Amino acid sequence: MRLFQPQVFQVAPSIWCVRRVSYLTCSYIVKTAAGIVLVDAGMDSGGHDMRYALEKLKLPAEEVRAVLLTHWHNDHAAGGQALHEQLGAAIYYHAADAPFLTRATARRGLRGWLSDLIPEWGLFVLFKGLLGEATPEAVAASAFVSDGEILLEDFEVVATPGHTPGHVSYYYRPERALFAGDALAVVGGRVHFMARPVTPDVPEARLSMRRLLSLDIANLCPGHRSPLTENVNALCQEMAQSIDRGDPWPFLG
Repeated sequence: MRLFQPQVFQVAPSIWCVRRVSYLTCSYIVKTAAGIVLVDAGMDSGGHDMRYALEKLKLPAEEVRAVLLTHWHNDHAAGGQALHEQLGAAIYYHAADAPFLTRATARRGLRGWLSDLIPEWGLFVLFKGLLGEATPEAVAASAFVSDGEILLEDFEVVATPGHTPGHVSYYYRPERALFAGDALAVVGGRVHFMARPVTPDVPEARLSMRRLLSLDIANLCPGHRSPLTENVNALCQEMAQSIDRGDPWPFLG
């Protein structure tokens, strides 16, 4: 059914968004000179979201070199291990999120049992991960990333904790594209805070947002809703001014 298939649309000449309609979660496909790179892994723990998008775009799965995970939450990382096993893609993420991605933090007993029962659909996927405190399948890292590191020739790692301890964003130089994960939000064509209930460390999150907003961004690719591709630098500056004023963090972002 179409409801369960992701939307796939172009963001920039070499970038496509893979968006789950049920939760407006965005992962991305980037076609680089060195091969295909996936940023986040979709909500489906079987890797279906990203494989469906590759097939739809007629991009050869064997050219996928890597999956760059922004953070451990299920709506972004669930498909990571399946994509590694099915495509041979290397998996990159920050070590601070490793306990959740490797299921070292996984809840046992009633909470774990309830988490296993929750479907990977819509808002349920958030509660599935938060209740179980881990991804549904252990996702092993091929390598841990560090702040300022350059991956695959053109992806700069930007440490952006606050939403999770090991949240990172990726700046893709050829398209001046920022893959921000849940370090910030785009709502109604403007840059926003993420929702307060999913921002456990607000001081860190403010610093992370301010750092991202200082970059030269032509294409802002968040983890939810829609990418921002017009008037991006001006809108980022507007949000940066809000942070500099110390505007309160709104409950719903």
